[in-house]
Amino acid sequence: MRTFVAIPIPESVKEYLGNIQIQFKKCNVPAKWVNIQNIHITLKFLGEVKEYTIEPVKDAIKEIADKLSPIKIDLINFGFFPNERNPRVFFTETSKEEILQKAAYDLEEKLEPLGFAPEHKFKSHITLARLKGKTNIHCLTAKSKEIKLDKSFYIKSIILYKSILTPKGPIYEKIFTAACSS
Repeated sequence: MRTFVAIPIPESVKEYLGNIQIQFKKCNVPAKWVNIQNIHITLKFLGEVKEYTIEPVKDAIKEIADKLSPIKIDLINFGFFPNERNPRVFFTETSKEEILQKAAYDLEEKLEPLGFAPEHKFKSHITLARLKGKTNIHCLTAKSKEIKLDKSFYIKSIILYKSILTPKGPIYEKIFTAACSS
């Protein structure tokens, strides 16, 4: 099964970002906009995972969540991967980069003995769209500088998701949730 480990986003933040997405969609950039119900902060994409590996993956996630106190995350600004000149992904940057990066790298360290190669390239973000060209990108860039983000939320858990690919887009199912320690 195709899986990834992520931090869930509260419904109120999803709605907030959904309203912002509506404003960006007016730019008519060639993009596949992420279904707002699917947004999250990915800690580690695992890819195809054998059933017998799920329990040790859950154990690793629980260990990381146990070390992570509920922390307040602010939405900071918008950005592009790999960069604004060659945009492929449009995202919202989040605060607490160092804390989340440490959690992601600790998770990679725990998962490496299970056969998951570490990437060491974590950047805390919430993907809003996957861009398919540069048409009207100037509109997206300008609008991203105009919109001021003023939303925050608390990270309370880490989730192992199963990703089911469909013609209408991916469907994410929770496999396991580990609460952050308090």
